[in-house]
Parts: sequence; C-alpha cells; structure tokens
Amino acid sequence: MAESDGRLASPDLPSRQVVFVLAVGCVLTVAMNLSLVANVGKVPEDSADRLFQSWQLAWNGHALLHQPLDFLDSNAFWPLDGSVAFSDALLGFTPAALIGHGPAAAVVRYNLVFLFTYVSAFVGASLLARELGLGWPAAVLAGAAFAFTPWRLAHHNHLHVLGSAPIPLCLFLLLRGYRRARPGLVLAGFLAATWQVAIGFTLGLQLAYLLALLGLLAGIRWWRSDPRRPLTRGVLGATAWGAAIFAAWSGFQAYPYLKVLEEHPEARRTVDFVKFYSPPPRGLLAAPTESLLWGDATEGVRRTLAWPPEMTLFPGLTVLLLAAAALAFPVCSVRWRLGLGVAALGSAVLALGYSFVGGRFTYRVLYELAPGWQASRTSGRLFTITTLALALLAAAGAEGIGDRAARRMAGTSDSGGRKVLLAILLPAVFTAAVLAEGLGKVSGKDLSEPPVRRLPASEPQMNLPSDDFNDLVYMFWSTDGFPAIVNGYSGFTPNLQVNLREELAGFPDAASVERLQRLGVRTVVLHPDRAAGTPWANAYRLPVDGLPVVRSQDGPMIVFKLEPRPSEGGSA
Repeated sequence: MAESDGRLASPDLPSRQVVFVLAVGCVLTVAMNLSLVANVGKVPEDSADRLFQSWQLAWNGHALLHQPLDFLDSNAFWPLDGSVAFSDALLGFTPAALIGHGPAAAVVRYNLVFLFTYVSAFVGASLLARELGLGWPAAVLAGAAFAFTPWRLAHHNHLHVLGSAPIPLCLFLLLRGYRRARPGLVLAGFLAATWQVAIGFTLGLQLAYLLALLGLLAGIRWWRSDPRRPLTRGVLGATAWGAAIFAAWSGFQAYPYLKVLEEHPEARRTVDFVKFYSPPPRGLLAAPTESLLWGDATEGVRRTLAWPPEMTLFPGLTVLLLAAAALAFPVCSVRWRLGLGVAALGSAVLALGYSFVGGRFTYRVLYELAPGWQASRTSGRLFTITTLALALLAAAGAEGIGDRAARRMAGTSDSGGRKVLLAILLPAVFTAAVLAEGLGKVSGKDLSEPPVRRLPASEPQMNLPSDDFNDLVYMFWSTDGFPAIVNGYSGFTPNLQVNLREELAGFPDAASVERLQRLGVRTVVLHPDRAAGTPWANAYRLPVDGLPVVRSQDGPMIVFKLEPRPSEGGSA
C-alpha cells in the first residue's frame, strides 16, 4: 500500500514466504511444461537452435574444466579463434554444464536450464511485485504474467532470451537494498545484473541501459528531495563495488565480441538487416504460432509478418486489461504507475525498431549513438522490459479490483470472511486466465530423441555435407569428446565457412584435397545419409586414386584420411 509520502512500503520477506513463491514457481512451470518434464531427454522436432545451445552449454562446462585459459576457442569453426563469441555465450549457465557429458546429457541439461528460466523468472517478478507493495496473491499473478507471457513462446529455442530472471531480481534487490540501507542487498543487485550480462548481451545490454536511466532518475530525485536522506558509507561502498564489478565484467565479456567484429566484418548488423527484423506495429496483435489460445486466432496478422518468430509481440489480453485496470483502481502511487506505464510504452516502441516512424527519436538513436546496439540482431527482444512492466501493472490492477470489490462488500453480513475469500479467489482467477493464455501447443508427440552419432576422434576434421543445419548437428554430435571440427553454426556465417563450402563442392577432387591440406585438415567425414540433394551426394563413389587420401568406412560414415603437405602448416 502507498505511504503518505508517496513511497511504497518495503514489506518483510520471511524465508518461508520466499520458499513458498519458489515452490509455486516450480509447480506452475511443471504444469505448463508437462510434456517436456515427462520427456526431459527429448527435443521438439524443430529443434535446430536447441541443439546449438545444448552444444553451447556443454562446451562451456568442458572448456572450464579442460582449457579455462582458452575458454573462447571452441572445438567448432576450427581454426578460427574466439568462436564462442560468435553468439551469446550463455556463460551465466555454465555451472549447470559441469555435470554430465555427451549428447544425451547435453539435451537433458538444456531442458533443465529451460525449465529453470521459467521458475526463476516467476520468482524474480513475484519478489519485485512484493517489494513494490503488492500482496502475495497479486505478486504471484505478476510472476505468472512475466514468466508465462505468450510472447515467450516464440523464444522457446533461445535461452539467452528466456533467461530474463536477473532483470526483475536485480531491480528487487537494488530497490530493497536502497530502501533499507542494506549494503549486502545492493551488492547482490549488481551481481544479479552481472549475471544477466553473463547469460548474454541480448538482455544484458538493455538491463545496463535501464539501470543507467534508473540511476540517473534516482539521483535527480535524491538531489531535489528536501531534506535529503543521507546515504550510509556501507551503501555507497556497495554501490561503488557493485558498479565496478558490473562494469569490469561487462568490459571483459565485451572484448572478445569487439574483436570478432574487427576480424569478421561480416558479423556486423547493417541498417537493412535491423530494418528487416524490426517488428511492425501490427506485430503487437500477433501471438506466436505456438500459443494454444491465440496462435490460430491471430494467424491472419501473423501471416503478414516478414519473420514471425521475432515479430509476434502480443502480451496476452488478460494482462492488458488488468494493466488498464491499474489506472482505474489504483493501489500503487501515481509515481509508480506512471513509471511502469512509461516503461511499458517506451520499451514497446523501441521494440518496433525501424518500423515505427522510421526509428526516428526511438531505436535509431540507440543504433547510431549508443554503444553496443549495432551488434543486436533484432529490436523485438526489448519487449522483455515491456512484459515485465505490464506484469507489474496487471498485478496492481488485479489487487485494485479486489480492493474495490471488498469496499463494496463492507457492512454486509460476514463481510470479513468474504473479503478474505475475495482477496485470494479473485487474483487466483486472474492468474488462471494469464496461465491459460501462456499455454503452448507442444505435446509429447512433438518431442523426439535427437539424432546421435559418434564422430571419429581424429582431428582437425571437416564434416560433409556442410550447411547451417548440418553443421549445427555436427556441433551437437561433437559434445562426445569435442574433436576439433571446421564446421560451425552461430549468429553469423564467417567468410571462411562460406568460401570453404564453395571450394569443397567437388570433393574428393585434387583442388579440394589441396585446399583442406593447406588449411591443416587431416580428416574428412562424409555422411552419405545426409548428403542427398547436395554437391556431395555421390562423393563416396568418386575415385581417389593418385590423391593423398585413404578412404575407409566407419558405420554410416565414410572417412577420408588426408596426408599432410610436406613442411607446410595449416593456413586459413
């Protein structure tokens, strides 16, 4: 409830209440993902990115244990350096990658981390709502609205987008820490922000700018307050240390990405590229095709979008109606409701990228002037902030409706008991509606065990056929031992990869063998069962007489051993 000075109370949070919200988050996550929980070793049929990120997590654990000083030089994209920085590296989930090895463990690990992102997002948003002064029923609704928004269904293959829990957790810890003058909480808030960057710059970048903006506004408000509330040395010290840790880690993590941009100009996001992926305003009315309730209903709008997976921004009807109710039935101060409304609207406009008034005074400013934004693939992921702000407003609206109904009930017989029942039942109904809109279409029948094959241990090796999809499958298979492979899949395709695919079209002819020898490749692995319709469909039948090649068969694979060129090392 609002205090007389317009600030919200900072309620007590006994450990049992935190355990309660964690338990609720676990129960809801299991209920919303029953088919996945029952098939934790399987992946959806359209699982390209899931296989890739399964490899990412597995590599992080392998590299930390076996080559921590060369962490960023993965086994893929050999012989290129820093290949982990070709995509968001998911470093923040590395602890989960220290257990298990091989493709089967990689899938289970991915699915467990996937479920964890929902639990943690629910807990983070619930705690933030509670810190803003809302009761626990409304806080649970906020957690559900943020964690299970229909918008997230389009990003089921993107852990770096689903892993958004540090944003509300960071805001909760910082808000609570500054309100209560608790240095430990302030430091923990900055560490949570650092965790978000470690998961990836996709969300870490927007959180960094959000914290900078909020810090500026808080500083101005503190400076203009009369009298000024003194800041303790402990809080100032925690702020300084926390900000330093956040900045140092961000710079440390950004360096290899900047190096990648320098060495691979093809990785830069051009204006035309960003424009293509900018969701049009009608994308706000389109739900992902995976949405059980809204997928078919918004198909007409979704069909008009150039790239629906990044352009479907519908946050759910219940959330929108409840957020509007927060204006009519206020339980929070005007300042908080205005701030959340501006955050929701502003981030939604930015999420539209160049499609809204050409990006003038909006996303174009970020792209052209703000450091870091030129590496962002799509503006639509800024909608993360929108969903959080709407979730908090929706929770406030639900509590406001409950309060209004309770006041109308005052004076009636047994009004006390009815008011208690209403305070619990009404938010529960709203939460159920939010969850119904967040249900996805994936069923157990849509899940299958990923293809698994053990690659030869000999390295460096090139696997054929080579294209984006096959290369990510080879990366996934390589989690069994992590042999060095020339193949690779990431946020962009390096020029070396593009050129090699063209130069090796005639393999095993003399020119392609010589090119591989000069590169330093010692083994070529041909997968005939994957080569239909590619230049390598008949490569296993072509003669190798007179070539420095020894051909043999290894199960379904044809293995070509290449003799090294005399006194000549590898060269890209």
